[in-house]
Amino acid sequence: MPHPLAALALSMASALGAAPTPSPPAASPPAVRFEPAGSERAEQARRLLKESDALRTKIRLPRAVEVVARDCDGRSAAWDAQESRITICYSMVDRMDRTLTGISETEEADARAADRRLDAALTAFFHHELGHALGTLGGLEDPEGQADTLAALTLAADRPGQAVPAAEARHLLAAGHAGLGHLAGEEESATFACLLYGADPAANAAIAKGGWVPAERAPSCAGEYQEARAAAGPLISRSP
Repeated sequence: MPHPLAALALSMASALGAAPTPSPPAASPPAVRFEPAGSERAEQARRLLKESDALRTKIRLPRAVEVVARDCDGRSAAWDAQESRITICYSMVDRMDRTLTGISETEEADARAADRRLDAALTAFFHHELGHALGTLGGLEDPEGQADTLAALTLAADRPGQAVPAAEARHLLAAGHAGLGHLAGEEESATFACLLYGADPAANAAIAKGGWVPAERAPSCAGEYQEARAAAGPLISRSP
């Protein structure tokens, strides 16, 4: 039986072959807007997100996309294909910050480790939403697994220096921490880590050494990455 990721790659390749040729990528990365926060906690989350590098990207999309950060309790983030808008909620940033701070304190790591982990987790989460945008704007259906695969591919292309931190942060959050949406799930985390490791096994060796991808799977990760990258093909493009 083929690996689930291989089946996903074949599905992506088939859909891309059947879909109309995408329009030329937009010349600019997504525009980002931060709305006012309605509480002290939300304001802290707004500041953390704005001061991080998580929303910095050179990934080009088939048409203009807006990223909006705002108060929206009860949600984490969403891609709206009709409005071409990614929404990121301050409540999710707050939950992620408190969760990673708690994990770092338990490990007796310093505050800088928690800050690095938060920036990496936010980067992974943002690229997941970019994955939704790329898939739907490229004429594909929109399953979570596909968005996750595209997230790893865009992050590896766009922010290679964040590959190891993003794999670690997602591994830490994978065990079903409440309110963290698409970053939960140990199997999903392992696939995300495998693709990032496979993108550059030498530079990202810490992913395998850290055990964030199962040891028996690590040797196949370069092939999994190449297969997924070939299937995604023209969807992954960066501004100069």
